[in-house]
Amino acid sequence: MLTGGDGIFAREWGAPSARAVFCWHGAGGSAEDFATIGPELADRLGVRVIAIDGPGHARSPSRPPEAFRPSALAWLATEILDELGVERCVFLGFSWGATVGCWFAASNPERALGLALVEGGHIDFADIPGFDADRPLDKLVSDAEAFAATEGTAFGSHTPAVAGAMIHGLCREPGTATFRRLAAAGVPVLFVGARQDEPSAEVERLSRLVPQTEVVELASSSHDLLRDSPAEVARAVGDWLEALPSG
Repeated sequence: MLTGGDGIFAREWGAPSARAVFCWHGAGGSAEDFATIGPELADRLGVRVIAIDGPGHARSPSRPPEAFRPSALAWLATEILDELGVERCVFLGFSWGATVGCWFAASNPERALGLALVEGGHIDFADIPGFDADRPLDKLVSDAEAFAATEGTAFGSHTPAVAGAMIHGLCREPGTATFRRLAAAGVPVLFVGARQDEPSAEVERLSRLVPQTEVVELASSSHDLLRDSPAEVARAVGDWLEALPSG
């Protein structure tokens, strides 16, 4: 299914009239990353699960670099939801998609029944030791080209140009910039993360600044929980969804 004006690809599971869960994958991923979680949530809870290929990923065309700012991607999400006839949804984002979800819920709290963050949304590039978040776009793209040459097919479903634009957008519009608005709006938030040996300062910051956040740690050390622990993610998100008001 194509939507979003210029052909954003989307997959769906569940009844079109049911409460919606809108899913956005991580860098280099696609809607197929939710191929286990989507059907499980639809079958267990009777929800409508919508997962997209983000711009410049898999079957969706790319966009100009400025369109990869999280605020612009959040606006794209609202356009897709409008086209699909969804007034309100739970936003489920992984990694890159979690930051997009933060901007969506902060900018459109009236449309967010809840925000589920899987291994993302809590940490900014500025938090990473030694990472230069002030690099210009062309340098980020050239760095991504070098990384892609090393990784080969493991680089994922996007190009270095898209990767550079994504990082450029995330550096200028970090997820933490939304925390004050999320807290004020009171949007229910779930954070699902891999278990850490030491408490995560970034997760603690999220919990402190967005106090309605519920944190669930899974018995996994992997960042890519959608691929490595999909059943556990589906269970954690499903348990949380069951407790949410129907909206």
